[in-house]
Formats: sequence, structure tokens, C-alpha cells
Amino acid sequence: MEAFRALRAFAFSDAKVGLFGVSRGAEHALLVTSLMVRDGESGLPDAVAALAPPDVICGAFDARTWKGASDCLLPTTPIAIEDYDGPFFLAHGKKDKVWSSHMTERLTARLRSAGRAPEVHLYEDQGHVPDSAGENVFNADLIGFFERTLCQ
Repeated sequence: MEAFRALRAFAFSDAKVGLFGVSRGAEHALLVTSLMVRDGESGLPDAVAALAPPDVICGAFDARTWKGASDCLLPTTPIAIEDYDGPFFLAHGKKDKVWSSHMTERLTARLRSAGRAPEVHLYEDQGHVPDSAGENVFNADLIGFFERTLCQ
């Protein structure tokens, strides 16, 4: 959260700032956003994007770093991102052998049940991270999302 706020305050940042992560970084992007919403923190991301995200906490971080408490941040706890009302971009390779694309499908269902409209891309022939050709498609999708949500 402090790093995100520092980026927002950076003189060369625009008025809007998005948060993006891949794999563990996707977990952290979703988790920090959900915790900021839960705790009423200011300076939320203006848009959130995630490639190969989990839908639950996987626990590869020191949960005590969030305000010294970790009881609510145990592995397998669903990431409560549906309370964030900003724009979402979720992407996942259907051939991911690290984290199943079903995690993104479950996140999508939860977001839609909460009245959110995430932009979702499931890439049929891609794994955990895109190959060279898939990277071009993914980057076009991601850049398009950030252009629509941050540059308006």
C-alpha cells in the first residue's frame, strides 16, 4: 500500500494509477486492493489488472505486514475483491499448469454476482504466462484496458 501511494505521489505519474500483477503479483494486487477497500483506506487503484490470479490467498508473503494482523489472511481464504467497484481486467491461460484458470472463472463469477463487470480474457492455448505470440495478444488487451480506464 505504501509503495502504491508513493507511485501515485510520484511527480511523473498521471492523475490515475492502475495496479497490475502476474501470478503471485496478481494475488498481491487483488489482496492489497481488497484490504484497502475493507479498511476504508484512501488512494485506491483507479483500475486493477491481473494475469493468472488466484481467487484465494496462497500465503507466499508475511501477512503480518498488513497492520500487524494475519488472522484474516490465512491460505485458502477467498480474496474479497468483489467489494472494489473500480474496473477489473482478469486474464488467464486455459493451459495453466501452475494455477488453474478455474480460479479466474470463480473470481469472475463472484464479481458478476456482486454486480461488477470485469473484462475477462481466457486464452485457449496459453499456459501460466503467455508464449511469444500470446504475449502480443495479452499486451494489446492489457494496454487497451488501461487506455480505456485510465486515460479517459
